[in-house]
Amino acid sequence: MADDLLICAHCGSQPRFIANRFEAVITCTGCGITTPPESLEAGHDQAHTVLRGIWNTRLTPRPTEQHELSAIVRKELSSSDLGTVLALIARNEDDWEARGPLFAAMAEKLLQPEPFLQDLVPAEALLKDACRYRKLMRRAKLIHIDGRPWVHIEPIDALPATVSEELFGGTIILEEFLARVLDTTPDAGEAVASPQRKLPKP
Repeated sequence: MADDLLICAHCGSQPRFIANRFEAVITCTGCGITTPPESLEAGHDQAHTVLRGIWNTRLTPRPTEQHELSAIVRKELSSSDLGTVLALIARNEDDWEARGPLFAAMAEKLLQPEPFLQDLVPAEALLKDACRYRKLMRRAKLIHIDGRPWVHIEPIDALPATVSEELFGGTIILEEFLARVLDTTPDAGEAVASPQRKLPKP
């Protein structure tokens, strides 16, 4: 459907046809300008035809509406939203006194420094989790039962973690317990042999 839509005259980006249950719009993936919403009562194809006619012939962007501002000002904005905010300001034609504080709030959010991943999750924790994941993956096998493939992970001795559980007051939090199990498990660079059970003598 996007093949018959002209690129955005304002930023040169590709437009997209976006629909929900009741209505649809054509919006620019770059600057965020959109057509007025069109009802889907007559179907997606009819809505696309109407919106395509609006999009391909419009020379000026649609004025900014209040509901657009109210929706975006409640979001946690990041640098990726800069184009959308600038488009809202550029398309605004009236109510500058009322909408000015909203534009200021958006600008303030955009100026706030964005948290880096290492600030949210310490690198040490990421490396530990990666090591645990690798241990699990090296113990995983693909088996077939009744013609269906299953992923089987070889049993891992949890006794060391059970013993160390006494240091934590006996409260078991499954995620922490499994982490301790994997931390006390040797890396499976060499093949890990499953314990052989002896069958009872008759």
